[in-house]
Amino acid sequence: MKGYSTQDVAELLDIQTETIREIARTGVLDPERTARGHYRFSFQDIVILRTAKELLDAGIRKSRINKSLMQLKQRMPAERSLSSLRIAGDGGAVVIHQNEQMYNAESGQIHFNFAVAELAGTVAPLAKQAAEDAESSDYLSSDDWFDLGVDLEAVSPEDAPAAYLRALELDPTHSDAHVNIGRLMQEAGEYAEAENHYQHALAAEPDNILAAFNLGTLLEDMGRIEDAINAYKGAATFADAHYNLSRLYELIGEHAEALRHLKTYRSLIDPL
Repeated sequence: MKGYSTQDVAELLDIQTETIREIARTGVLDPERTARGHYRFSFQDIVILRTAKELLDAGIRKSRINKSLMQLKQRMPAERSLSSLRIAGDGGAVVIHQNEQMYNAESGQIHFNFAVAELAGTVAPLAKQAAEDAESSDYLSSDDWFDLGVDLEAVSPEDAPAAYLRALELDPTHSDAHVNIGRLMQEAGEYAEAENHYQHALAAEPDNILAAFNLGTLLEDMGRIEDAINAYKGAATFADAHYNLSRLYELIGEHAEALRHLKTYRSLIDPL
């Protein structure tokens, strides 16, 4: 069974086991269950629990924490985890710090207090410890390692590639791990490695829109315009791919194609 037990998390976070179970029962987390019904928590669950402890330590009531985190989760896109946000307490309320703004998790009202300490600073040691513990374990899946890589990108980005590579050791066809490490390689200027990972992602999952789009941006960076055009075509449902196609077709003098893709871009961002 993958993941951490309730006792593991309690010791790791210095939080009461009953508090962990209370939060789990609200539905904010997505723990698995053993055959005997015991919780097993993922890395993203641990990050959210660490956030809850910070809020409790800040004096915010459990009922408000649970309500706020649940309402926030219900409003978020399904593919996005709560652990991707910075969550903190402000005057007894739960606030979200995102894109240089803060807003109330329950009402959505914007807060203008930008003095909240970075939650990442407290999560980083936890994520690093989880990585060290994971190195000696044999029950973690490729998805577990991928989740750890996502968390590490937010709090300790230099450690993220190793987690993604471990995911790929366990499952060489893990397309999302290929995409994320490809992006990191691209940002580091390691273009050949980045292209290799994007191509592996597409081989494993031909309709992976993000892999196709990222590959297009990489090929543009490398000056391979025709190859970039072909890559962007693999992300046909993504508006920005059509914008980039319009720009590249204009660059090579194919004005009709440029106009066609510009119209498609506009229809996707404003279907009405």
